[in-house]
Amino acid sequence: MLLFASIGAVAGFAPSAPAAFSVAPSRATIVPKVRIHSPLSSEVEDAVEASDSASEEEQPVEPAFDKTIYIGNISFDAAESDLRSVFAAHGTITKLQMPLDRETGRSRGFAFVSMSNAEEHAAAIEALNESEVGGRTIYVSESLPKEKVADAKKKYQDRKKKNNGAKIYVGNLNFDTTMEDLKTAFEQYGSVTDCFMPTDFDGNPRGFAFIQMDEESSLKAIEGLNGTELDGRTLNVNKSLPKGERAGPKQIKLYVGNLSWGTEEGALRELFEEYGKVIDCYIPSDRETGQHRGFAFVTMDPDDALRAADETDGYELDGRILRVNEAQPKGSGRSYSYGDGYDGGDDAYDEAEDDSWGNDAY
Repeated sequence: MLLFASIGAVAGFAPSAPAAFSVAPSRATIVPKVRIHSPLSSEVEDAVEASDSASEEEQPVEPAFDKTIYIGNISFDAAESDLRSVFAAHGTITKLQMPLDRETGRSRGFAFVSMSNAEEHAAAIEALNESEVGGRTIYVSESLPKEKVADAKKKYQDRKKKNNGAKIYVGNLNFDTTMEDLKTAFEQYGSVTDCFMPTDFDGNPRGFAFIQMDEESSLKAIEGLNGTELDGRTLNVNKSLPKGERAGPKQIKLYVGNLSWGTEEGALRELFEEYGKVIDCYIPSDRETGQHRGFAFVTMDPDDALRAADETDGYELDGRILRVNEAQPKGSGRSYSYGDGYDGGDDAYDEAEDDSWGNDAY
């Protein structure tokens, strides 16, 4: 009894919970939104906000204008400033290149210009093509990529070869021979479609030329004119080879050094004709004085040339001891001493530097 009474007393003593603190039927707990400040969370949020802001402001960027203008037929005396002043009248120049010759420091006859945008680019081409700059008519056009230039050049050369036939090289020309004189000589064998006589920077002939004729006429002209005389010089006429190609060893050219000032072409030719046919005999002379330069070249068939070189090397002619050997091509490392009678002393003569010889393409 006493035990049950104690339990009941304890149970009756428990106070009832006030209504304000009554337990809700749901266990869901409401957590207040609290922003916790920390260095790490602050930096992350700032970075996200900055990224969002940049994304909103970012706009697509147009690629820079990168086309180039080609200018051809520029005067060799033109300066970069001449082109700059002409093109600046049509917009802003971003780049200008005018290649110069390493030896002379003069213009090589062409240049490249870049303008700031497509409108200026088109306007400059339209306004300046076939205009006159420095006394020359310049040709202005959009510069093509290198691969397109190479392709266009090949197509042009193929078309030119097809339309104009064969190209003939004419060497050992008299410096006084005119283009009309040369054309007249070749026209007896057929129609001449082109005649080109290279000149130096001063406009002086370089001693050789190129003739264009149809294939059949070119063969007749080579056979009829090679070894003949024009204006006192024996012509060297053969089919022109592509640049970089050289003819096979059908003939040999001999170098004859230490000539007397009094030796004439006739006497030299007569000496070498004792050993076979002389295909050509050439004694270079100074353009200003007309005096020969103390050496010569004699061209003969291979067997005759080798025998002549053996027999005439060390031969005395007009009081001078000749030095005779095979002429060497450019870059061979061989050189020739002109002897005491030549002002050049021990300077080397390079056959390829003598424009009256060779077979270059143009």
